[in-house]
Amino acid sequence: MGVPKAPKLPPPAHSHEAAVQGLISRGLPISDVLDVVLTPRPSTAPGGSAPATPRPVMRGPRAQAGTWKELTPQEEKTIDAAFKKFDKYHSGKLEIHSFFDMCRSLDLHLNAKVAREWLGQLNKVDGLTLDQVKSICTSILAAQTPAVRSCTAGKALGLFDLQASEEYMRAAFKKFAPKGTVSAEGLRELLRSLDFPDVHCDHFDRYVGEWLLIVGKDDEAPINVHEFISCVNLLVDVCQRHQEALENELEK
Repeated sequence: MGVPKAPKLPPPAHSHEAAVQGLISRGLPISDVLDVVLTPRPSTAPGGSAPATPRPVMRGPRAQAGTWKELTPQEEKTIDAAFKKFDKYHSGKLEIHSFFDMCRSLDLHLNAKVAREWLGQLNKVDGLTLDQVKSICTSILAAQTPAVRSCTAGKALGLFDLQASEEYMRAAFKKFAPKGTVSAEGLRELLRSLDFPDVHCDHFDRYVGEWLLIVGKDDEAPINVHEFISCVNLLVDVCQRHQEALENELEK
């Protein structure tokens, strides 16, 4: 006889997964947010024991700078090579669809709305020159947290990157919460100021509403910095799932 498999233990009572299971059992319809909680990304990469690197979520131009405002020599070299690769007709310019393909190859995954904001008033008909591409990529990278910038550079995340990113989020929270907490509406405003992709196109109204249900809070309950960071972590997972679905659809 084989060794019997250990039964799958239920999630801890305080976990998001347990909370979502309870909400669904009481009749709440499954949504994209709840589904992400129930199917979290794996902690290790397929086929090995190495940590799984999450797909970076790109923030928009209204986000306060999270890192330095210049390209590193390695970043500049990488962008030069990518531009050359995607300039298939050697015209010295990239068409917009080629620019997006180049960005994805560099792990800069932009949803449509964020992409339009970064491109701004640039002449999209004539294409983008190498200098314009470098300028856009510099601005995009500067707006990201240290952890995201390390991911896009192909580096394994280190403790410094994670600590620097958390410090950035804490500083952003402090601006909106001088007394240590924010309201639900203050949380929505804070997420808008950080310029994460608004996947539901409703200024984070639905997302925050569902997150409050998951953590057992109402619209009047105060939200502290630890809860805010938890909210952001789940939002990043939701944004990743939406971006992956969009890219999979485009590849069909």
